[in-house]
Amino acid sequence: MKIVRYSNLNGEAHFGYLEKNNVYEALGEPLKEFKKGKNVGSLDSLKLLAPCSPSKVIAIAINFPGIEKYSPLMKEPLVFIKPGTCIANPYDQIVNPFSDLPWWGEAELAVVIKKKMRNVNQNNVRENILGFTIGNDVTVENIEERDHHLARSKCADAFCPVGPWIDTEFDATDCLIEAVQNGEVIRRGRSSQQVWQWPKIISWLSTWMTLEPWDIVLTGNPPDTVGMRYVNHGDIYTARIEGLGELTNKFLLRQTNHG
Repeated sequence: MKIVRYSNLNGEAHFGYLEKNNVYEALGEPLKEFKKGKNVGSLDSLKLLAPCSPSKVIAIAINFPGIEKYSPLMKEPLVFIKPGTCIANPYDQIVNPFSDLPWWGEAELAVVIKKKMRNVNQNNVRENILGFTIGNDVTVENIEERDHHLARSKCADAFCPVGPWIDTEFDATDCLIEAVQNGEVIRRGRSSQQVWQWPKIISWLSTWMTLEPWDIVLTGNPPDTVGMRYVNHGDIYTARIEGLGELTNKFLLRQTNHG
């Protein structure tokens, strides 16, 4: 099942159920059980929103061999938090508030939490998640050569586009993750190559952090294929995952009213 959120003519957010290219009303509670209601339109005719509104995004870094600063001696991944205000919708324009500094995108497999989780065994993780979506961990270089995993680099408004839907049945065991900038693949890796697989990540996180319904866990950025590639004003960036979908956004150095 694919769960979407869309905006109606009054600007109100609603959950929907995607079947082929048609969106149906979601009657009930997506975290528990809901039924398919009336057809509200084709996917292309609706304003898609991020498929959920998390209280926090927990992001994992240095989770692929080949990523800068990776070492086989690492005992655990690097973890940082992005606030809910980072969430952006598919096709939103993403604006760099620090336009004098270089910035980039990071295509990542994202896990959406279904139930409150604390000290959950790895074997029981799947029953506690809702499904998978795609995230783009937008990042800007920090000032004074500070670590770019700090808040100033990661936590600006709209620095985490998510979508286009949550797939509750997706098999994330071995999927191709790619970042595509202006039509060129610039990052590529398979989920099976991740140092820490998503069930282990979530189980480990739950030993020291409470995971809450609708929280999102980003599982890591794959290695680059062309060398470090920054984004420029007007660039189109797509995060895509084989069998799951594509998430596309336009990157801007300043706000504009033009698409």
